[in-house]
Amino acid sequence: MNAGRPAVTANSVFHVRRVRSRAPIVLARLLVRACIVMVSVNACSMRPTTPGSDLDWDQREVTLGQLANWQAHGRIAVKSGADGGQGKLHWYQTGKQARIQLSGPFGVGAYELAWDSDSLVVTTKAGEVAAAYAGPQAAEQFLVDQLGWSFPAISIRYWILGIVDPQFAGDRQFDRDGWLEGIEQNDWSILYDGFSRHEDQWLPKKIVMNNDNARVKLIIDQWGL
Repeated sequence: MNAGRPAVTANSVFHVRRVRSRAPIVLARLLVRACIVMVSVNACSMRPTTPGSDLDWDQREVTLGQLANWQAHGRIAVKSGADGGQGKLHWYQTGKQARIQLSGPFGVGAYELAWDSDSLVVTTKAGEVAAAYAGPQAAEQFLVDQLGWSFPAISIRYWILGIVDPQFAGDRQFDRDGWLEGIEQNDWSILYDGFSRHEDQWLPKKIVMNNDNARVKLIIDQWGL
């Protein structure tokens, strides 16, 4: 027997086994703590109860109104009387040009709209031109032909960002916590339900546009700035 090493007894073996058996418990506790930290970090990116003094809504209007390039990906639903439909929406804004991909709305297939201030061209998934309109009212005329009612298409690129179309008079409403609740413009009521932070901007998650003839609902799952 080595004089410098303590004798191994039944009690010491049992003690070693107890230490080893606690390892999974310790690991589990560490994982739980890590999950709590992760949840806490993720919670910081959610909308706080109040926007805080650093959120200047007037400056936000100016900043987003000057934003040339952005993307919005989500879902769209339209309701007018007994008619309606829903589908997926992908909106790519580049300066004054918009490329809008719609799939599934109103029971039809996939279409892409190439739209600028003077024209709108609709192409199918196969790349065939399904419709073409010219003039400053091209988008509005397209919607009248397709839906049967007028919609201020030129304003939606601003409403989707949660700002007033600067070309027309409009009013904003805020809730008691200081968040933008709605916009009244061109005989349309635009309601906002929830904002999420992207880059350094708060952008809408759910948008509902109503007038006497129709209801348009957008749910934005992903923003790109």
